[in-house]
Amino acid sequence: MLIALDAGHYLGTPGKRCLKSIDPGETREWVLNSRIAEKVQKILADYQVNILRLDGPTGQRDVTLQERTDKANRAKADLYLSVHANAGINGGSGGGIVLYAYSYPDEESIRVRDTIYRYTVSTTGLKGNRANPKTTANFHVLRESNMPAVLGEFGFMDSTTDTPIILTEEFADHCADGIAAALVALYGLEEKQVSYEQWKQYMDRYRRDLAAQAADPWAVPFIAQAIDAGLMTDVGGTIERPRDFVTRQELATSLAATVKK
Repeated sequence: MLIALDAGHYLGTPGKRCLKSIDPGETREWVLNSRIAEKVQKILADYQVNILRLDGPTGQRDVTLQERTDKANRAKADLYLSVHANAGINGGSGGGIVLYAYSYPDEESIRVRDTIYRYTVSTTGLKGNRANPKTTANFHVLRESNMPAVLGEFGFMDSTTDTPIILTEEFADHCADGIAAALVALYGLEEKQVSYEQWKQYMDRYRRDLAAQAADPWAVPFIAQAIDAGLMTDVGGTIERPRDFVTRQELATSLAATVKK
């Protein structure tokens, strides 16, 4: 399966930013969109699905809507998912998540729209007060894509309720969790099987990370005592690999030294 994933807009899109009175930094919409899209992509990397990003990776270039739908159509993607943030409350307290399908939607787009809405509201709690949060629109990416397509507006950038929430890393995590879980449920996506060689690479890297870590402060005096007693190897005044696993042969060596004492 191939999912075309689109973080809406780019850094320089006029007006697409958080309301200054709520967010003095006026965070750009693309930043919010891309953060969620990247997290979705990272989660789904563990599943048997391919992701095609349609926006620019840095947000510096304005990738046109036509470019985006053309790319998805050429790749024969199975689903088009566009990630956005909303506006239009002008400093009010309303908001929430809104999901769109095309004005003349196919059944699959409706199914995807409704499922992503249900899952993201569940994971983020950002239900809001929209009268019709699952709706339709004549947006280019919905109209010109040849596959089922949905566009999600994940919170309002000018809402005193939503903005402080959608700016957080926690919201992006929960939103991405909801989107990914919805796609897994919709399409029965299966986790990738890790081969022995892949597992060994992960374990070797984990062991190297552990070996590079210093001992916890509480353990330092006990390590010094063990070194002074000749029960452990002294490497530059400290035990080697203090946070790493102990092998049977290393344990046997220490136990034998203990018995001799």
